[in-house]
Amino acid sequence: MRLPFRRSRPSTETPQVRLEREGRDEIRRITSAVEKVPWTVSLLQILWTAGPVTLLGAWGGYLLGYGKAPTAENYIFFISYTVITGAAGIIANLANNLAGGRKAERTALKIERVISSLPELLLVTRNLIVESLEGDARRREAAAMLLRKQDLSPEGVELAAIELLDDRDSARIIAQIEIYRRIGLQARIRDLMGLYRETLEPQFAELAELAPDATALLRMRFEGQAPDLRHGVARDDNFIERVLAAIEQDDELLMTLQDVEEMIVLAFELISGRRIPMLTFEYRGRWRLAQALDTLEKSRARYRIAQATGLSRLKALTAYLAEQSGTLIEDAAAGLRADILEQRAVQAIDALAEQTQHLAHAVANGQTDRKSQLRHKADQLANAIRLYRTAYNAYVQVGRDHAQVLKAAQRWENVTAGLADRKTRLRLGPGRRGLRIREHVIALDDAAKADVCKHLARHLGEVAGEVGHLRNGSRIEHERLLTMGIDAAKRLAIEIALALEPHIQLSRPEVQRAINSTNAADFGQLELNLSAASKAALGAAMVKEIDVDLSRPAESLALALVRHYRVELDPAAKDFLISHYGAREATLNMLSNYLAQQSRGQARSVSYLSQRPPVVNAPHRDWYRALVRARRVLR
Repeated sequence: MRLPFRRSRPSTETPQVRLEREGRDEIRRITSAVEKVPWTVSLLQILWTAGPVTLLGAWGGYLLGYGKAPTAENYIFFISYTVITGAAGIIANLANNLAGGRKAERTALKIERVISSLPELLLVTRNLIVESLEGDARRREAAAMLLRKQDLSPEGVELAAIELLDDRDSARIIAQIEIYRRIGLQARIRDLMGLYRETLEPQFAELAELAPDATALLRMRFEGQAPDLRHGVARDDNFIERVLAAIEQDDELLMTLQDVEEMIVLAFELISGRRIPMLTFEYRGRWRLAQALDTLEKSRARYRIAQATGLSRLKALTAYLAEQSGTLIEDAAAGLRADILEQRAVQAIDALAEQTQHLAHAVANGQTDRKSQLRHKADQLANAIRLYRTAYNAYVQVGRDHAQVLKAAQRWENVTAGLADRKTRLRLGPGRRGLRIREHVIALDDAAKADVCKHLARHLGEVAGEVGHLRNGSRIEHERLLTMGIDAAKRLAIEIALALEPHIQLSRPEVQRAINSTNAADFGQLELNLSAASKAALGAAMVKEIDVDLSRPAESLALALVRHYRVELDPAAKDFLISHYGAREATLNMLSNYLAQQSRGQARSVSYLSQRPPVVNAPHRDWYRALVRARRVLR
């Protein structure tokens, strides 16, 4: 009999052993989903089919065909036939199991290799991001990476603050706040904030102009907050679009190293079991109304893609210029507005064109030793002009798609004007007709995980070898080595996109919006010295820590329904969005009031033009003149 307060026997498993066991179970489960069928089940199926089923079928067929039971000779024939057939089936099954077992082992090794390699390549990619920058930009990027770590020590917080503010006294204050945060002394945190806010706020304001995201992270530490595993890490906007554009146009310059990092994180998330929710709406009922809604939704999707494409091209251009030495752009800091990115890019290309002109003039006057430098600058200028041209074309497309949106919106208003409100109201409860919200999940089942791992395993060897030279300090010339690492990392991102596309349809706009609206899991706990099983267990645990937050997608959906489709949010619809998805009541009330003012004519309709990104001007003629002169001199 067990005593009620008897101490239970402590487990002999260490945390590391438990991680190993859970990770092995996860890898084994993924492998068995596609490669192995229990041999006992197959054996029983053969014995049952070749034994009783065959005999009963033979006896029944003979009785129906001849009208009498089989003779002894017939029984001997049937039994011999059954034994021979069953034995042949068993032998074939055993041979298949032997071959299938080896295939399952190979699949398990591929899964282990991918699970082990992706976190390592994630760290290598982050190092490439810092390696490609220069000067203060390198310090700011490294500090931001430190501040994103949830378990960063006070010494690490102080180091990051020194790198960003270049002020040891201010950094020491932020480190002290971090110490108090770890033991929950909010009173002392408020004291220090009150004493030093006037000192640090001007420093934060100055830093925000250079690195907005890093400033936000440092301000969080000053306010006694730290990244939360449950909230995850914000994703870089439109990273999937840039990777797909690089595939479509066969131009890896359209993607950045930050996009590579995001793709690796997404792949490891999905392999670890991440389930990303997706909300859409659809209408079933009158065909004219359904057609008008479908047309407007497609037009809005194309318009959003055009807007995202323009900003993505500017980011790619800025990132390229930041990766090149000798340009005016030190880093492509995240969080900057499109107009600032465009202004910086134009200034950098102007300076690059001027440098190219001076070098071309020097070479033309006999300084042939500067030819290699001129060739390098001309290549940089050509790539910069090409990337700027793609950004310009993208913003031209925004205007065309905007006109189509206005036409589709006008058609929707004309169709709905003659209908009662109940025809276009958001429907809740059972039923299929009407305007309804649909819930979907973006995830990989075990078979899809195995397929993705097998696809990636074919390319990891080449990628790991090239980026490994950089990590291990190869003797190859640094610039060429860095270029090799960047190219290999971008090819990996492309292969990840190609591997995921058949299973989750990354190219669909609604899938991209759903992924961008969620935060990524924080894999900061993963270390290089962990085994594949430990990484698999930790990855699954970190993915489970992420809170499922549907408030932002629900509010975006409500905004689209009210602003673009003129759908009324009645009290039942608002209660549904609040209770099921966590939407904020104040936001929904604001949307309802907006629609009420529109219907009374008190509010001026907001044009889509007010939401357009800044216009990008055509490439300067001076850039082309400098490039043409350089090409002529180099002939």
